[in-house]
Amino acid sequence: MMRHMSSGRVLLAVLGLGVLMPLVSQAQEEQKVSVQVEVVLASKKGSEVDPPELAKMKEQFQKQNFNFTSFKRLSNDKLDVTAKQATEVKLPNGSNASLQLVGMKDGTATVRVAIPRQPTLDVELGRQGAVYQKAGKHVGGELILVLSPPSK
Repeated sequence: MMRHMSSGRVLLAVLGLGVLMPLVSQAQEEQKVSVQVEVVLASKKGSEVDPPELAKMKEQFQKQNFNFTSFKRLSNDKLDVTAKQATEVKLPNGSNASLQLVGMKDGTATVRVAIPRQPTLDVELGRQGAVYQKAGKHVGGELILVLSPPSK
């Protein structure tokens, strides 16, 4: 059974993580949103934070009482997400996450995030911040999908 939720509060309640908001851009002929998509392995093994920019993520997780001590970026891609077809993100645990634009209104995009064995969620993405989405287990830790504004 797939559940579709559009409230940022619901995402926060389901995940207990993060702030909602990556960058939105719109093409004339077709609506799309550009999103920086990172796959991060969070674990309780060691204290490595690689790259150092993930220290902010570690701090946010600690504020939410998630006890991960190590954060390692496994991939980092800028993707254009459209309504016509889901954009696939290959995860290192062998599964794929998919992102699909549901709609845009007043500079805010609603994107459907589907990850195997996780609830399908509709998240609202604005112009700043990041969304953290649990993406499954991997080598003794948890994969976290991080959606944020594209790097300049």
